[in-house]
Amino acid sequence: MAQGTYRLLVVDDSLTNRTLLTHSLQKAGYETIEASDGPRALEIARAQLPDLMLLDVSMPGMDGFEVCSLLKADQATCAIPIVFLTALSSADDIERAFAVGGSDYVRKPFHLGEIKARVSVHLQLRRAAEELKETHVRLLHAQKLESIGQLAAGIAHEINTPTQYVGDNLLFLREAFDDVLPLVRASSDLARAVLAGEGAREAGALQEALEAADLEYLAEEIPRAFAQSVEGVGRVTSIVRGMKEFSHPGQKDPTSVDLNRAIESTLTVATNEWKYVAKVETDFDPELPPVRCVPGEINQVVLNMIVNAAHAIADVVGDGAAGKGTIRVGTRRDGDFVEIRIADTGSGIPDGARERVFDPFFTTKGVGKGTGQGLAIAHDVVVKKHGGALSFETEIGKGTTFSVRLPLKGAGAEREAA
Repeated sequence: MAQGTYRLLVVDDSLTNRTLLTHSLQKAGYETIEASDGPRALEIARAQLPDLMLLDVSMPGMDGFEVCSLLKADQATCAIPIVFLTALSSADDIERAFAVGGSDYVRKPFHLGEIKARVSVHLQLRRAAEELKETHVRLLHAQKLESIGQLAAGIAHEINTPTQYVGDNLLFLREAFDDVLPLVRASSDLARAVLAGEGAREAGALQEALEAADLEYLAEEIPRAFAQSVEGVGRVTSIVRGMKEFSHPGQKDPTSVDLNRAIESTLTVATNEWKYVAKVETDFDPELPPVRCVPGEINQVVLNMIVNAAHAIADVVGDGAAGKGTIRVGTRRDGDFVEIRIADTGSGIPDGARERVFDPFFTTKGVGKGTGQGLAIAHDVVVKKHGGALSFETEIGKGTTFSVRLPLKGAGAEREAA
């Protein structure tokens, strides 16, 4: 980004200082705005969102510390870097400057070279922070795509099995109909012959049709075919509904969510990930109230935990042919929070890996089996975006339990309460 695209707000009650600063910064290629007091600085900052503020501390009425506190408390302006200009030099004043959210401070009388150097550094830091945020968004998107790709094959398999039942049964019913149709026609012919006082030939034809149709076999198999087909269609419906509830397309804002149902949907769409190596046990709190959250993000967190649990168990039981492990998923209310616990009977997390579990790109899985983003993104979603907590308990040879704690009323309510 070129310097000329940066807009700086210079706030000082001294006209001389403002003129000196704005002239020097404009020569350096920056666009500048001026304010002579705190209220005007707040008004301009909220309306024009400058890229950085140079803020005098000692001003009549509203001082710089108060202006900074108000800007940092506002979601729209909290990211603006603020460099204090002050004649104050005590340790308490410097500590307060950083405590209210200042990025830096320059003592008066200031040197213009120092001002420009500090401005350049903090603008670069802000740009780096924005790029890091963009990178995080891309990583989150990539991790979601990885999960979708991982689930797609499993969902295709899960849908293919019941649809195969339906297809095979429809084929059987068509063949059964071909067998039964001559029987119906022979019965009709016999009925007409009996009414006409005849029927010997037609009765023989009916008997042949009965033997060809094998009614006993059809009487047993046709109801079974209908039952399998109804069950198969129901299974497909369940998977599609689960996938729809899991994905929440376009849902980016917090909303009240039935967590129990959301977790059931996630378990459904992830069935192919766990069904060969583990059985799933659920213990949902039936009285759990709705939780305010972004449903798609929390579903992604639960999915990551379930997939990790399945992989941990697979490391112990292999393909599950000799026995399966167990994944236990439960919910409960804990005061103003709800807790989701996901436990597995896998191998546990090694001592050397425990401190790095939530680090980006860290994984204990083999090459090609994980990007190391799942738990890092889960931590970001739960802790930073929802104001919750993510922790785990683990024991080598016994397994691991992850605990997700979410505030009932959402992250905003927790911040207001704090």
